[in-house]
Amino acid sequence: MKTEKQNGPDALEKNRIHLLDLLRGIAVTAMVLYHMTYTFGEMFAFPFFAKLLGATQNIAPPIIATTFILVSAYSSTLSRGNVKRGARIFAIALGISLVTCLILPLVGIDGAQIKFGILHFLGVAVMLSPLLYKLAGKVNFYLGAAVCVVLAVGTRDLYTQGFFGIPVTDPIQSVNVLFPIGIYHDPFYSADYYPLLPWIFVFLLGCFLAVKLPKDKMPALAYKKLCPPVEFLGRHALLIYVIHQPVIFGIGELISLMMKK
Repeated sequence: MKTEKQNGPDALEKNRIHLLDLLRGIAVTAMVLYHMTYTFGEMFAFPFFAKLLGATQNIAPPIIATTFILVSAYSSTLSRGNVKRGARIFAIALGISLVTCLILPLVGIDGAQIKFGILHFLGVAVMLSPLLYKLAGKVNFYLGAAVCVVLAVGTRDLYTQGFFGIPVTDPIQSVNVLFPIGIYHDPFYSADYYPLLPWIFVFLLGCFLAVKLPKDKMPALAYKKLCPPVEFLGRHALLIYVIHQPVIFGIGELISLMMKK
């Protein structure tokens, strides 16, 4: 007796990798908490958060970003229309740049400029994901993963570390439009800064992971709902990213006003 193929929302829900939602949800929760710490500690100078920021600012951001980028890379291999999706993310990022770089300074809010943040990076990376996934499929996993790690380490913070220790000097460093790839000069500033180098190699590593462990070979636990509230946050990570900082800043302003009374 033939059984009908299951279609519709139930089938999609059954095949959904809830582990990706969970990891994304954990990352977005950690991001909100860190941005709250940064805003309260750096911009409002609340003593407790200033101390907390000093203890976490060198550890939390790279861990949170790496989780976001790896999950985004893996998820991109499961999606179609990544060029359009990436362009949409990048357009949202440009809107954030417009607000933080041009509008907020007009109302007296400085230090919030985002010129090439995590959304800018993810927009470009997602647009490139079809090519990166094809590349990952043609290279041995262990070799490719090792090269990604080496290149990510060797190109981190080109401004201070250089390219594998080789300083990036003028005239290259003085070209103002190279900050998206990690090359800039003073007085460049971006409150949220994730250039293509080194982070594109982290994204490529996520593509290698997707080739090595494709959707149909994930462990059974990955398809189970482990923590629905956190997974819900993960499914709405983009919206949370867009709205969380204004909310945090508003709360900071309210607390600041209450402390002055």
